[in-house]
Amino acid sequence: MPYMRILIIGLGNIGRTLAERLRGSGHQVIGTTTTQAKVGGLRDYVDRVDVLYGHEQDKIIEAAAGCDAIVVTVAPDAKKSATVEEREESYRQVLVNTCSNAAAVSDRVIFASSFSVYGDGKQADDAISEETPTSNHEEPSSRYYQLAEKATLTARHGCVLRLPDMYGAPGDMSYPDRVRMCHEYMGGKAIFSASAPLYCIHYLDVVRSIEHVISQDLRGIYNVCSNERIPYTNEQVFNAICDDEGMPRLEFLDHVKMPQRRISADKLYATGYRTEYEDPNTQVVERWASHKQ
Repeated sequence: MPYMRILIIGLGNIGRTLAERLRGSGHQVIGTTTTQAKVGGLRDYVDRVDVLYGHEQDKIIEAAAGCDAIVVTVAPDAKKSATVEEREESYRQVLVNTCSNAAAVSDRVIFASSFSVYGDGKQADDAISEETPTSNHEEPSSRYYQLAEKATLTARHGCVLRLPDMYGAPGDMSYPDRVRMCHEYMGGKAIFSASAPLYCIHYLDVVRSIEHVISQDLRGIYNVCSNERIPYTNEQVFNAICDDEGMPRLEFLDHVKMPQRRISADKLYATGYRTEYEDPNTQVVERWASHKQ
């Protein structure tokens, strides 16, 4: 693969690690943050740090000058997503505006999207694939990911990676910490579905998937997850965590509908990609179940 100049919008855990690996492979990397105070700490990961928001088109144009590709790894703040009104504002601005501006200035845009675009996936016997229609168009956290995907795919080499819940990054919240956050900020309520399988992916597998897309010049939509098994449900996982940690069980609001059946990553696996990390919640649920017997 020829050396490239790549703009990464969003230097969170995924963006920083991706930048570090790309630079290690000889690519030139520009990264962005929305916080001036973070610039100094990010200079070790990229060749240049720009301070901007994704909706600031002029700044995106300036940052992307001479770049061969743009990778969008931004995500809304979970602490500002408790209500529909908060999600309506934050998801639109963070996701749609960023992807729209990226696609307007680059032919090659890669967007880290979400399985939430499938809604509950509807009832069917076959697995959910990239051809499965999106749904849950009323919920902002699903609708705006869908609109951001559409914006990304207007780029001639646009690529969307649909991702499950991510875990494992340094400083990231553990699953017990996420339960505590639900109790602290959301009154013990979780906005997702109780019966949906809790698909999750290690952040390094996400980074590897983006590297794979860049190296293979993939276009279109790809599901990114382990292709071997269906994970335990949100209710099974979080009940096990709550009981194990001595916390009250969560109330599931079912606002963010998630797929109720297997999700296929056949399309991405056919290009040579494989996940490397196992689901950390499998042992949690099975240990909890064995203690209940």
